[in-house]
Parts: sequence; C-alpha cells; structure tokens
Amino acid sequence: MVATLLGQRGYLVNLAGDAQGALACAVKVPPDLVVTTVSLPAVDGWSWWERMHTLPDLGATPILFLTGTADDASEIRGFDPSRDQRLHKPFRVEHLEKIVSAQLARLQGMPSQRAARVAAAEKPSAGHRPLSALRGNLDQISVPSLVTLLEMEHKTGILLLEQNDNSARLFIRRGRIIRAEVDGPERLQGAVAVYAALDWTEGQFDFLVGDVGGIDEIQTSTTFLLIEGARRSDEQNQGHEKVGS
Repeated sequence: MVATLLGQRGYLVNLAGDAQGALACAVKVPPDLVVTTVSLPAVDGWSWWERMHTLPDLGATPILFLTGTADDASEIRGFDPSRDQRLHKPFRVEHLEKIVSAQLARLQGMPSQRAARVAAAEKPSAGHRPLSALRGNLDQISVPSLVTLLEMEHKTGILLLEQNDNSARLFIRRGRIIRAEVDGPERLQGAVAVYAALDWTEGQFDFLVGDVGGIDEIQTSTTFLLIEGARRSDEQNQGHEKVGS
C-alpha cells in the first residue's frame, strides 16, 4: 500500500518482498530513503538495514520504520534518531507524505549527484516507471488467469489480492510463486494460501513489479498449483452438494 501511494505521487519506488531482496535492491539501486517494517528476519544475524549501513555509500541512508505497538515498546537495533524516524501504524497518508518529503529535503545539502537523484524522485518525469504493472477487478479476470499470465511472461513481483476483509500476497519470481500469505479471519501461508486465493472471484488485484528474494517455500510449479487448487475446489463443491441434498 505504501509503495503504491508513493509511486502514484511521483516517487521512484523499488519494491522488495523480503529482507534479502531489500538488501540486494539497495546495493543495486542505492535509495535516498528506505521504508521498512521492523519484523523482518535477520540477514546473517544482522537486521537487514544494519547490514546495509555497513556498505560503502549506504551508511547515511535514512530509514522510515513502520512500527506496530510491540515495536514501539522495544528498541530497534540500528535506529539512529539523528537520521531515522518511526511511523506508527495505522497512519494517515498525509503524515506519511510529510515525513518522506522532509527526509528527502534533508538530502538537498548533500553532494550534487545525490541531490539530483532526490530532485528527480520528488516529481514525475520522463524516467518515472510506474510501480503497478497490472491492476483490475477479479470479476473481470480470475486469479488462475492472472498467475498463468505472469508465469508465461516470467514476471517478478508481488501480486496483491483483496476480497472484502481478506487480503493475499503472492510472491512471484520469474513467473513462479515462491511464497504466499493470506490475511483474514484465518491466516494462511504457503501452498494452502495459494489454493485459498485461487477461489476468489470478486475483489481487486494489483501486480507490483520489484525484486523478490529469499528461498522458494512452495517448491512446485504454477501448473501443479492450478490443478491441485481446482481439485480441492471441486471436492469442496461436491461436499456442499451432498449436504444440500
């Protein structure tokens, strides 16, 4: 959500799906500002931003930590109050924009090359790459059709799905679903989360382009997931028919 909001307001946003991907992304395209949650797994025993700050040219990169109640009650490793800030969830969009703008404005006094990158990031330009590559409604294109398309095109990014009060995230690398999460009355992860999301027939979808690092937790093909998901859906429907009769 944060990445989409900032992208729509003209900032150049690179999205990573996990701590390893964020570190790799920062090394590949040095950011002027990092926005991250606190509860990400350690990288080689370090928080990923601590590791980032040990690298050349990234030691002074400011971080905006999106925190929950539990995070606010504890010390954040590597937090520097002269450089970093916290933003407690839930927050207003206006507050997010204000902090991001203020943090980037501080960089204007830095060397000209970095300041130029900030200036380019603060407004839309010919070089602006929209973050969202594909967006629409699930009653127009189904989840199975979406993941099939992304597999055929060998896309990498995060497919966000929303249905009523439920949300799902499918992490896709070169067309293959490597992780999945569903948030709702029941939290699901892995292949089970994929099977649940495949049955959604209404709501919205948004595919966000970005690096997705980490291990493949699902370890199977999209074709198998689709076949197994259809089988489970058929079994569930048959069970309902028997109960109804």
